[in-house]
Amino acid sequence: MPEISLPPFHVTTRTKLVLEISHDLAADIARYCAFYKQAYSAEVSEAEVVREMARRFMEADREFQAVKHGFKARSNGSRRSRLSAPTPMEASAT
Repeated sequence: MPEISLPPFHVTTRTKLVLEISHDLAADIARYCAFYKQAYSAEVSEAEVVREMARRFMEADREFQAVKHGFKARSNGSRRSRLSAPTPMEASAT
């Protein structure tokens, strides 16, 4: 059996969500559906794959889980702003 990050999830309840994605992402999701079928001999829809990936992503996000369960998130600013802010050496070089 090939190694696959997602566990079997093809038997679940469904909720409809409409979203737009790029052609490249749609193609990758279709490929992942084929990969899932190869691994588990079960067909899943693109929507099921996206739903499970989103669920696992949010489950792994510790700061989101803290907010979800009523704890205050860290106030150090967003991860993105921390990553894009210049370091003291970069700031002094300008």
